[in-house]
Amino acid sequence: MKKENGAKSGTANSGRSPTPYSLPTPHFSLLTSRGGFTLLEAVIYIGLFSILLSFTIGIFFQILAGYGAHLNRVETDSVARFLADKIAWSLATATAVNQPAVGATSTALSVTRYNFAGNPVVVDLVGGTARLSRAGGTAYPITGSRVRVSNLIFEHLSASGNTPEAVSYQLTAATSTASTTLAGTIYLMK
Repeated sequence: MKKENGAKSGTANSGRSPTPYSLPTPHFSLLTSRGGFTLLEAVIYIGLFSILLSFTIGIFFQILAGYGAHLNRVETDSVARFLADKIAWSLATATAVNQPAVGATSTALSVTRYNFAGNPVVVDLVGGTARLSRAGGTAYPITGSRVRVSNLIFEHLSASGNTPEAVSYQLTAATSTASTTLAGTIYLMK
């Protein structure tokens, strides 16, 4: 046979012995075949996605729990501050402290305010709820049911030297996850 146009002589298999019934074998390569994902690649991607998703969900629930604890803290602080403000209001223009007696402590504060039609003003604690009453009338709650008040103590301090008569208080407001304790002393201006 003659070579024409650079063609090699011999059979079409060039070096292989021809077999009458053999079919050409396909050559698959993961690097060159890009018709879609293989099963192994899909399993790896699903596994990575699952890990990322579980971390994201975990972080999300931690943020929610932290937000709930923050709301409890804010609510507890607000109730404690509101109660302290009501105590300060009761004593702002007080001319006499009816309860507790001088040198004594009590869970109730009763005062007579200057030129006030609702005398006496009473702040007390019943069942974890602080209450306020005026002129011996109905005592209304001044704290809610979610925040329980414990340890509401008033002490009537006597005047000595240049220090005027005063009332000191201590209170603790708490929810299931947060607690706030406030204390203060309010001097009477007579």
